[in-house]
Amino acid sequence: MKKYRFSIVLALVFLLVFALPVFAQEKYKIAFVPKLVGIPYFNAMEEGGKKAAEDLGGEFIYTGPVTADVAKQIETIDNLITQGVDAIAVAPNDPAAITPVLEKAKEKGILVLTSDTDGAQEVRDLFVNQAIEKEIGYTTMDELAKAMDYEGEFAIVSCGPTAWNLNTWILYELERLAEYPDMELVTIRYAEEDVQLAINVALDLINAFPNLKGIIGQCSTSAPGVAEAVTQAGKIGEIVATGVSVPSMMRPYVKNGAVKSFVLWNPVDLGYLTVWAAKYLLDGNQFEEGIEYEVPGISTKPRYAAESKMLILGPPMVFDASNVDDFDF
Repeated sequence: MKKYRFSIVLALVFLLVFALPVFAQEKYKIAFVPKLVGIPYFNAMEEGGKKAAEDLGGEFIYTGPVTADVAKQIETIDNLITQGVDAIAVAPNDPAAITPVLEKAKEKGILVLTSDTDGAQEVRDLFVNQAIEKEIGYTTMDELAKAMDYEGEFAIVSCGPTAWNLNTWILYELERLAEYPDMELVTIRYAEEDVQLAINVALDLINAFPNLKGIIGQCSTSAPGVAEAVTQAGKIGEIVATGVSVPSMMRPYVKNGAVKSFVLWNPVDLGYLTVWAAKYLLDGNQFEEGIEYEVPGISTKPRYAAESKMLILGPPMVFDASNVDDFDF
C-alpha cells in the first residue's frame, strides 16, 4: 500500500514539474499591429482580440503608431520581436516596406499573420481577410450607383496610397463601373487616415467639379470625412457620399441624408478571428480548403482559401437607415 501511495506521489510530482509548464506554454502572446491606433475601426478590432484572448486563454497585445506611419509600424513590430511574442498579426501600411521586418520575425520562430489588409505574401503564414476584395469593391460601387440613380460624375477619396486592401477595392470598383455606362469617375485623391484631411480634400473636389454627384470614401476615416464635406457644403440631396466605414462614424450622416448606405463587416469579429486563427495555428493545426470553421464568439462561419493562405470572415455588409442603429462599433 505504501509503495502504491509512493507511486501516486511520484506521478503528481511529475505532473507539477513537467506537465504544467507545457500547459502554461499554450497561453500564447499574440500581438496585433494596426495601421494606427486610436480610430474606431481598429478600436473595434482591439475589442474583438481582447475578447478572444479572454475566451481562449493567453495574452493579447495591441500596439501600433498613432498615425499611419510606415517607419513607426516597422519599429513597433521590431519591439514585439524583441519581446519574444508567439505571433504577430499586422495590417500593413505599406506591404513592400513591411516585408523585411516580418521576415525577421519568422526567422525568430514567430508566427506571422496579416489581418484587415494583406502584405508580405511570401512571408506571412495566413491572411485573415474581412471579405473577398471583389465583393467589397462591387458592393461599394453598386451602393453608389443606386444612390446616384445610375448616372453622373463621382470621385474617390482613398487613404494611404500604398494600402493594398484599398487599392484592390478600387480596382474592383472600376471593374464594376463598366456596368454603369452613364457614370464617370473624375479623379482619385488621398487623405491618409485623417478625417479632417478627408473633409478638406472632398471640399476641394466639390469646388473643382461642379457636376459632381457622388463621392466614395474608401476607408473608415475618409468615408465620414467626405460625408461631412457634403454636409458642410450644403450639398445634401445633390451629392451623395458612401464608402467603407463604421456605423458609429457614419450614423449622423445617414440620419441627415448625406449618406444613403455604406459598406463594412463586423470589425469586432475580425479582431476575434485574428486571435483565434493565430492560436489555432500555434496549437499545431492546419486550415483546409473550403471548410467552414465554427468559431465560438463570432457570427459567421469563416472559410479558408488554400491557394492564397487566406481565412475569410464572410461577405460584406450594407448599412443604411434600417440597421445603422443596431451596431455600436
